[in-house]
Amino acid sequence: MSTPENLTVSSESSAPEPREREWGTKLFLGFLFVVASFYALILIYHSANPPETVTDSGVLEQCRQICLKYGLISTGNVRKDAEAYLQFAQTTKLTSALTDILADTTAPVNSQKHALLEKTAPDFSLPDDAKLTQKLSELGQNRPVVVVFYLGYGCSHCVAQLLALDKDLHYFRELDADIIAISSDSSDHTAQRFVEYGRFGFPVLSDVDQKVAEAWGVFQSATDDKDETMDHGTFVVDRNGKVVWAFQGKEPFLDNRTLLHVIARSQGLLPENVASNN
Repeated sequence: MSTPENLTVSSESSAPEPREREWGTKLFLGFLFVVASFYALILIYHSANPPETVTDSGVLEQCRQICLKYGLISTGNVRKDAEAYLQFAQTTKLTSALTDILADTTAPVNSQKHALLEKTAPDFSLPDDAKLTQKLSELGQNRPVVVVFYLGYGCSHCVAQLLALDKDLHYFRELDADIIAISSDSSDHTAQRFVEYGRFGFPVLSDVDQKVAEAWGVFQSATDDKDETMDHGTFVVDRNGKVVWAFQGKEPFLDNRTLLHVIARSQGLLPENVASNN
């Protein structure tokens, strides 16, 4: 009879665990609800009270200023919002010489699994902001290329990635690599934004019908079952035209150090002690 009693005690002692997890889940969801509600309150406050009209420094105004500092709410200036987001979100900012960056033994971000990985990159012919046709096969002829798919100039997080790449462009040039950015914005819209906010040092191309984005797997057309979807996409194509690294997701990729390491590795340019760790 001792065995059943032991089993009964063991069963009773384990019973509270699911209830504890349930309460933990409720507390976490409650916390998220409070944060989301407060953020919504700040957005409402921001919409109803333009910054230039506010003279006091109440709690909501102080919270608004913090959100503005880190690009969490829009100022109406896409480039300014992008710079604020970049300051907040980009954890690794490159200031050293390229040789020091490549000698850093910190492991770069691994490539995601992707249908194009280790395959020849799909070629494309797209217009730039001047409506001149640019081809991947020509831009990347015998040189590595970083191909970036972004959601358009209305997305400050997207523009943040382009700003980060532009700031570090000299490193990519040292590796004889180029950068190409692609969105569904029209050439006219991109040209207008360049006049307003300044241009980048690399081609920004227009894929209005998103056929190229679809060929690269970052865009899915709408079906009867679901709406169309578009992800951020960053790819490294080596000098032989093969996709050697890929990232796709809901947020842009901001770790340029990883991209430089991947490009250098594809050309056999990493120091031996670094190359052996990858």
